[in-house]
Amino acid sequence: MKRQKRPSRTAILALCLFGGMLAFSPLLAPPASADIYRWEDESGVIHFTDDSSTIPAKYRRKSREILKTPPGAGKPSLSTMGAPPTPPGPSVSPSPSNGESPDRPERTQDDDATLAEKLRAKIDAKERFLRAVDEKQSLATNPYRNRLVSPPDLELYKKYKGELPADRERLKELESHLAPVKEP
Repeated sequence: MKRQKRPSRTAILALCLFGGMLAFSPLLAPPASADIYRWEDESGVIHFTDDSSTIPAKYRRKSREILKTPPGAGKPSLSTMGAPPTPPGPSVSPSPSNGESPDRPERTQDDDATLAEKLRAKIDAKERFLRAVDEKQSLATNPYRNRLVSPPDLELYKKYKGELPADRERLKELESHLAPVKEP
């Protein structure tokens, strides 16, 4: 039987130094830059870039930094997802100088149609989200319970579950206003 040779101390030391350098090298890397800049040229075209050196020199002083940190990956924002749409309020427009009020209706049928379409899309998105969470929690599709639902998703699930009946009722109300217009 042949005797195995043991690695020398210098080889072990070199290996340890290399492993240490490899372990600490991510700490030496500079942070990733996710700044987004916005600038407008003389013709009024708005440009966006992530590299400030690509902005022409004469527009650099007018450029604005609009995003300093990258958005969170994969998680919907609880503040914007499923929030009820803000109802279009009366716009402040200049009144005629003779004191008369303009003869415009407060809301047109077109406004109701677009609101109904937006509400349909929102309801559909909420229902898809609820189905996805239900599928993760279902024993039939996930018998080993190995797909977990994150706490923010569960919170959003409960919120959507409560909002959907009111959204459907609002959609029925909007569609009832639109129904007389569609029939003739």
